[in-house]
Amino acid sequence: MLHLRVILSGLCLLTACASNEPQLYSRINEAYDFEVTHCDSFAMVTGIGRGEAPLRAARENAKQQGEALQGTHIVWLQEDHFDRDNQVRVIAVVYKCLF
Repeated sequence: MLHLRVILSGLCLLTACASNEPQLYSRINEAYDFEVTHCDSFAMVTGIGRGEAPLRAARENAKQQGEALQGTHIVWLQEDHFDRDNQVRVIAVVYKCLF
């Protein structure tokens, strides 16, 4: 019986059943411009978000683009809210920092 409890609690931790909201792991770090002065800036990305949490969706969209470009850091430049469509657009610069 004890082994079954250990297995079930381990599965709960792996599937994040303690949280209702999914935790997304990001390989790109959010940064301020003064934190990336030693890095190479190489791309601008635009993220679009709609729905219940449009800003979060827009930022995740931009981060995914930065990760696809193998960037290490992202600096947010601008965010535009369009109320008529409940849409948000973010613009960011992607950096590659080699430490």
